[in-house]
Amino acid sequence: MTTSAEIENHIEISERFLRHAEEQFEEDDLPQASEKAWGAVAHYLKSVAKFRGWQNRTHWDLTDIADDLALETDNPDRAIELYISANQMHQNFYEDSLSPSMVGKGIRNAREFISLMESRTGTQPSFRPSQANPARRRR
Repeated sequence: MTTSAEIENHIEISERFLRHAEEQFEEDDLPQASEKAWGAVAHYLKSVAKFRGWQNRTHWDLTDIADDLALETDNPDRAIELYISANQMHQNFYEDSLSPSMVGKGIRNAREFISLMESRTGTQPSFRPSQANPARRRR
């Protein structure tokens, strides 16, 4: 059973990683800044998944979670674009191919994505099936 403390821990890690992304960006460590931006998004998605009782063990799970949650926003296309940007930050950790302006935008996009997701959690876990596929991510 997921506890509020587990959910809050992922949210705190997400906030810390966003700060670290900005710090690493200021120090011109673009791969680390990129990975911290991705990590912030990943941990926030894990917090929502735990709140909802959804499986959240793999990168694929996180993509499915982001896709489902995008359907709940006023602008699903924008939510998906922001998630794709965060995923590119993860790739940049390995490739180090994005320019400083692209990494800076990726960090801002990660922050915007998390902001969109903030209303998806609460103080008590709310178990419910995936919107896109009710059979998916049930424990």
